[in-house]
Amino acid sequence: MRVLLLANPSSARGRRAQAAAEATSMLRAAGHEVVTVLTRHYQATRAAGAQILLSSPRPDVLVVVGGDGMVHLGVGLIAGTPLPLGVVPVGTGNDVARHLGLPLRDTAAAVRCIINALQPACRPCDIVTLDAIRMSRPAGLAAVPAHETWGMAVLSAGVDAAVNVRANTLRWPHGQARYLRAIPYELRDLAPYGYRITTDSGTWEGPALLLAIANTSFFGGGLPIAPTARADDGLLDVIRLDPVGRGALVGHLGRLARGRHLDHRRVHHELSTGVLIEPLEAIDACGRRRRRPPRPMVDGEPVALLPLRVEAVAGAVRFLRGRDRAWRPA
Repeated sequence: MRVLLLANPSSARGRRAQAAAEATSMLRAAGHEVVTVLTRHYQATRAAGAQILLSSPRPDVLVVVGGDGMVHLGVGLIAGTPLPLGVVPVGTGNDVARHLGLPLRDTAAAVRCIINALQPACRPCDIVTLDAIRMSRPAGLAAVPAHETWGMAVLSAGVDAAVNVRANTLRWPHGQARYLRAIPYELRDLAPYGYRITTDSGTWEGPALLLAIANTSFFGGGLPIAPTARADDGLLDVIRLDPVGRGALVGHLGRLARGRHLDHRRVHHELSTGVLIEPLEAIDACGRRRRRPPRPMVDGEPVALLPLRVEAVAGAVRFLRGRDRAWRPA
């Protein structure tokens, strides 16, 4: 097959370039034609990938090397098309790959999974068709940019988004620990945000601290924000945390790390085919100001400002999820 492999070698102190080279070598040794794109910037990688996907002969498979940001890029390029997506998860968070059960930070094992899924005699479960998140504007507003239309894992639009932005500025540690290290910075200015949220069940308006719209289970490098989420049911998990104090928020985060937060009385969880999120900045009945929500983050990447309509698009992406017998989860 003709494989398009995308990587951003400037990230992760060059480790992605080494992983891309190893993946290219293994795929070629398995008999596939590989077009490898190595650029210095994320935006350049997206532009180069989009151009090649429109060229002839068109690639049969897209493979991305990196973390959730590269998965986000790949989903944006191929969502709604029959082109399958393979992931070599060597990033910091790897939350999509974690949900799929792929080998994390093991290039050889991840590429073997892709090679096994591309074999003519592959099993049906080696290629899975999953939902994706599509973002748009309410009627009458400027359209969402094309490269910000699709996401895969979780849209964060509260303190979770603010923490995500802060975590992206930290050089260490990796995974969930980096997300947790960013939390104290946001606790200093803790205050609720104002929302109007419309789901299948109706419209709610008021203050909240955390708002997550989940298609898959994890965010923040392995935090199970939606432990029961399925990416093949055409539904999104809508999770909202009422305003709480700093101490209570720390306790909530502890429950979140264990996946036991959904039963708490301050946490609201529902399933919906779509969600309209509108920002409110107003004074409540007690004279307290509600902050305007921060810029949303999807798959750890910033997307268009609110208001946003978010929906689950059934069967939008085909993932290569072959199995490597030599790899065992840690």
